Amino acid sequence: MGALAVWVDGGREPSGWLGGCAGFAIALFAARRGRRSARAIAWGFAVVVASLGAHGHSRGLDACSSIGEMACAIGACVAVVRIPPAGGLVRAPVSSPVAGVVVIAAAWWLAIVASIPPRRLGLAATDEPPLAWAVVAAVSSMAVLFGAALWTSKRRRLELDVAERGRAMGALLVTSLAASCLIGVLGRIPAETVSRSGVAVASALVGGVALAEDAVRVAHLTRRLVVLAIVGGGVALLGASAASGRGWDAWGVTLATALVALAIGAAAPGLEAPLRPARGAWIDAFERAGSQTSRGDPDEAIREALLALRAPRGPAASSPELWTLAPGCSMTVDAAGYLHEREAELPEGIVRLALGEPEAALRAEVLDALEVKLPELRTLSRWMTDRGAAIATVIASEGEIEGVLVLARGSRDEPFTLEEVRGLRGLADRMAAPCRARAMRSRMLARAREEAQRAESSGDTVERLRHERALDVGRDALATARLARPATVGIYSAASRMALESLERRTALGAPIFIIAPSGVDPVPYLARAHLAGRRREAPLVLVDATSVREHDLARWTQPSTSPLALAHGGMLVLLDGAALPGELQQLVARTLAEKRAPWERPDALDVQLALTAVASPAELEAHGQLDPSLAARLADAHGSPVVLPRLRERGDDLRAILTDRLAREGLRRYGRPVGIEQAAYARLVDYPFPGEDAEFASIVRRLVARCVGDVVRAADVEDLHLPREAKGRKDPLTA
Repeated sequence: MGALAVWVDGGREPSGWLGGCAGFAIALFAARRGRRSARAIAWGFAVVVASLGAHGHSRGLDACSSIGEMACAIGACVAVVRIPPAGGLVRAPVSSPVAGVVVIAAAWWLAIVASIPPRRLGLAATDEPPLAWAVVAAVSSMAVLFGAALWTSKRRRLELDVAERGRAMGALLVTSLAASCLIGVLGRIPAETVSRSGVAVASALVGGVALAEDAVRVAHLTRRLVVLAIVGGGVALLGASAASGRGWDAWGVTLATALVALAIGAAAPGLEAPLRPARGAWIDAFERAGSQTSRGDPDEAIREALLALRAPRGPAASSPELWTLAPGCSMTVDAAGYLHEREAELPEGIVRLALGEPEAALRAEVLDALEVKLPELRTLSRWMTDRGAAIATVIASEGEIEGVLVLARGSRDEPFTLEEVRGLRGLADRMAAPCRARAMRSRMLARAREEAQRAESSGDTVERLRHERALDVGRDALATARLARPATVGIYSAASRMALESLERRTALGAPIFIIAPSGVDPVPYLARAHLAGRRREAPLVLVDATSVREHDLARWTQPSTSPLALAHGGMLVLLDGAALPGELQQLVARTLAEKRAPWERPDALDVQLALTAVASPAELEAHGQLDPSLAARLADAHGSPVVLPRLRERGDDLRAILTDRLAREGLRRYGRPVGIEQAAYARLVDYPFPGEDAEFASIVRRLVARCVGDVVRAADVEDLHLPREAKGRKDPLTA
């Protein structure tokens, strides 16, 4: 095409060469475009640029230029109809560009046919090609592009980027049409050239808007271009008109025009402010709110940000809401600037849906439009409607959701634009830091309160456990004292004192104990009294009757809840007649005490003092195979020096005190009053040897009280028992 333009001018005009080079560069640029519509627009624009460089007239050049304009218009139409969706809940409806393409192609083919030499069509020859066909094709192309942009924007109005691109395309088409008309009327450029270049430029602009990746940047550039075209173009036309026909004086007008154009360029940001969405009130509010998020105090940062978001709708409007997830609460700010917080939970699914929307912003208009088709959105739609909310955006940082920022609709009728939503997205990103800091502080305070409450409850628990422990110790002490009571009466004889002192020494040391108790002598009172005097007196005293078959169950000894070893931890384990235990149990006890490790899982060592009673010495029991060697080894020095409890006949000094005590207690039990004994009756009992030891002594006391008439046991009562006498009587200790 560049070669044709140069050939038409005979190679004498530099504009032909310049146009050809420019067209060739644009063609190379078109070859690198990925989408077909982009290549078509760029190729057609290259053809038009190359054709405009020629000064001469050629019907072939006009036909090629028409083909280029047709390619531009068709590519732009296809690009407008097939704007890719941005994702989210809104599904882009399928549209076809066939109708627009057919209209554009038909109009330009008529113009192309009109450009063919008439003699080739069998028509009358004319000097000039019909201009009307080119103008009609240009107007038709502009109308189709405008209609495609309007139709796409209307059908896909819920898509933020499509709506943004639609407004930009409409503004560019109107500006291009106005500029073309103005230049065609006031300028010196031929109308055909103006129409061709206007269609090419408009198609390139519209196609660029439809194919651009960033719709917000498109909006910024469109506003700047429209402002410069309106204001700067007017100044340029005014300067050109003033300079026309002035000869050498035109340089002053040109200089003044250039200075005014520079001033307009410098003031372009201010001039385009009225064209911003909602005159830029929300965009500026987002920037002011974002600047407040850098404050050190997160509460102060959130308060100032929410207060800045109230400004676009005035102090009487409802406050924006900041919802946080952990802890769940809703924060608002009143007109006076006070932050209010209440516990609240976001509705289920709002965060998930918002994350799937463009810029992570869920709009109420989308929910209202889709709640009939998607019933699961009705709950969220009602929630947004009840709060008068227009948009809710997710506040997240590094993949962690911090909260949701909700803006109320208020008196605003127009929907939020993509530029505003992106500004809100930027604000949400900047609010993530104070929200996270506040959440961390809230969680720390909550944990501190929980720990304080836990410490307080732990203190109460400790006090309760201490009280229960004291009660348990008291109960154990009372039970042990009850067992030790018989050993607290009548401990006067040397034999009794020696046995008791020996036991107390061993319990004070925590050493093993072996007691030889003759049949009928109860060792429990002695052990109980010694335990109360030892260092383990607050620990339990566990008695195991080895003669009971129940105590022979090995499983019972290996269970932490029933084992006597577990119950005796920290205290004393008494094996009454311990040699009667089975060998495996004796080995289990010996191994456990040696290793200080329980037969079950236990975090601490097992601490038990062993006491074992029998009617014979350890050596005799080992000799007869009754005492396992491992258990005998655990007796240590007690194996060679057992404690021998005295018989009742050996406790002459204790007999009267024991008899008096038991008669009094039995009398209280039977008659409700204590019973005594006269001297003659006591003298008769002293002569009796009590072969059955304590058991027989207790039986005689009960029989005497039962025979007693009155409050004193008489000698006749004793005689009635027919107790045998010893060959040699014993001396009354009271008369000794």
